[in-house]
Amino acid sequence: LKSLLMDGDGQHPPFMIRRLKTDALQGLPKKTVVPYQVEMPPAQAQAYKDVVVRAAAASASGTLGKGGMLTFLAAMRGVSLHPQDPREAVGDLATYGSESARVVSALKVIDAAKAKSEKVLVFVEDLAMQDRFATLLQARYGLKRRPMQINGGVPGLNRQKMVDLFQAEAGSFDVMILSPKAGGVGLTITAANHVIHLSRWWNPAVEDQATDRVYRIGQTKD
Repeated sequence: LKSLLMDGDGQHPPFMIRRLKTDALQGLPKKTVVPYQVEMPPAQAQAYKDVVVRAAAASASGTLGKGGMLTFLAAMRGVSLHPQDPREAVGDLATYGSESARVVSALKVIDAAKAKSEKVLVFVEDLAMQDRFATLLQARYGLKRRPMQINGGVPGLNRQKMVDLFQAEAGSFDVMILSPKAGGVGLTITAANHVIHLSRWWNPAVEDQATDRVYRIGQTKD
């Protein structure tokens, strides 16, 4: 069916023509998508297992209630990001970072970007985790200011001011933290050439839009 729609059948032209950004915009650098598949640290793996066991027990006993499994799925998603609720107090930030497979992987990417004086966008939905991650990055890299954050609570004009500042500081290491929805459309942030999805959005198209904040006209780096 896809072939018929997009290629035609030899006697009739295709019903649909799809043009990719790479076809339309010549000279864009290479975009490489790297999925990281890593095992959770023991504490995170145990916290995830505990949520699964509680969900199974609630299901078996018939006490889930309406929407109960969605609550457990949300808990599983949260633990996948970090076993501790980011709203709770935390002691040593380095230890906190080591407890999440996603945070550990993200920091490796950011370490490599810093070594090359390049910029990074980090997309994460949870606002408390945005704050916690920004504090962690400032401490880890000795930044003069916390990484800027763009989310639904930041007015549009302020968002553009943050982007302008981020864009103006070319050739230096920096990180910006954004919500997939608020920061995923309407912004051009070509000063960055690394994008990290610290938490995953349910719709891959939204993630693609977010990634393409950096993959636009004006981007010069892979």
